[in-house]
Amino acid sequence: MPRSRTAWLCIAAIYYVCTVAHGAESYRLEEPVDDARVFGVGTRIDVTGKTQPSPKVEPLPLVAAAALSYRERRLLGPGTDAESFRSVREYEQTQVDIDAGGQKSTSTLGNHLKLMVAQGRSDGVELYSLGGTLTSNELDLVRSPADSLALIALLPTKEVSLGDKWTSPTWAFQMLTALDAVVKGELTCTLASIEKRVARVKVDGRLEGAALSAVSEITVSGFYDYDLEMKCITQCDFTQVEKRGLGPVSPAFEFTARVRLLRRPAQLPGKLADQKVIDSAVNEGEPSTRYLRFESPWNIGFEYPRHWHLWKIHEKAAIFRLIDEGNFVAQCDLAPIAPSKAGEHLPEADFQRDINQALGARVKSMDKGEVISTPAGPYVYRLTATGVDGERPLTWIFYLIADPSGRQASLSVTVDTPLLETLANRERELLKTVRFGPTPVSPTPRTTSR
Repeated sequence: MPRSRTAWLCIAAIYYVCTVAHGAESYRLEEPVDDARVFGVGTRIDVTGKTQPSPKVEPLPLVAAAALSYRERRLLGPGTDAESFRSVREYEQTQVDIDAGGQKSTSTLGNHLKLMVAQGRSDGVELYSLGGTLTSNELDLVRSPADSLALIALLPTKEVSLGDKWTSPTWAFQMLTALDAVVKGELTCTLASIEKRVARVKVDGRLEGAALSAVSEITVSGFYDYDLEMKCITQCDFTQVEKRGLGPVSPAFEFTARVRLLRRPAQLPGKLADQKVIDSAVNEGEPSTRYLRFESPWNIGFEYPRHWHLWKIHEKAAIFRLIDEGNFVAQCDLAPIAPSKAGEHLPEADFQRDINQALGARVKSMDKGEVISTPAGPYVYRLTATGVDGERPLTWIFYLIADPSGRQASLSVTVDTPLLETLANRERELLKTVRFGPTPVSPTPRTTSR
């Protein structure tokens, strides 16, 4: 036998021993976007940590437990990367129990809101209901670390063998942890074992970035299982540790969250067998379906875009803050005003006088004001003032809003003058759907923001 042929046979034998003989089989771990199966998903989340609403307040111990269950069907997303991930869900159980410094609360979701669309975004999984707009508290009920839709984004894009490692795309790690921006970090997946045709993938990662304009550090560790026969992720057990600084719309906190998820093809598809439901979820729909709903103790409410965040609410005002591309832009205060007679409203001169008294020496100039046309809507009067607070140039925008019944409210915006262009009159988004209910109490007059 020629020497070259002998050498070739030796090389082939070595390759056989190192691959086939030692079981170095490769596997395709994937869930195609056109998979029309309906899955049953159950998630248990246990959180321990502490939260600090402000530097002047001692940290409060935090304990929370959430139980979520839903049916889910994958849909084609409208974009690439994170936005290629979309699903429709029918929630069954949505319960969250929270104990923050001894203050306990339990929340559940109304039945009419339980049909939802989950849409992948680079800053997390966006959820909105097909049954109506959600409040911020209702949205928090269904948000979860290691969301089932985000888990699919961790699957490898090519065949892998036992022991192989791969790094998930940054957008996938962001979607998994709901960070707005990433400074550095990566998530590594390792095919750790194959037992009974189930592939176990270990996950470890660390990410530094920002969420809602607050500095955040996150570490993730755990595993997910992929069933090679059913061709799907069937469970995960993740631990997420997050340390977040104080932000303009969220408190500082440190917590450890353990997420245990079980996922199987559903025996009964429920409402997800209805083609009308699928069609509604596939279509982009009206942007208002992705708004949030605000209901105040004074029976004054509206819908608002999600870049506005409800920061605080107390007996005299509800305070919203605008976050634009991760940056704090402006604050908006909604406050009730004592009602007038039906068909009347607070005189504009009195409104101006109240503003001058509240701003005092800070105000340097004030325009004459104008009535904003709102066909078939409430009376709206707008007034703008400029001035300084110390060396900080500020602009204040005030709205007097009056219902034909005589019910009234003020909407006041405070913005750093250089950010007026960024604000771009977006406070008017809050005016479009303002509605007044019966007066529950006699409110304290208030017309100014901070």
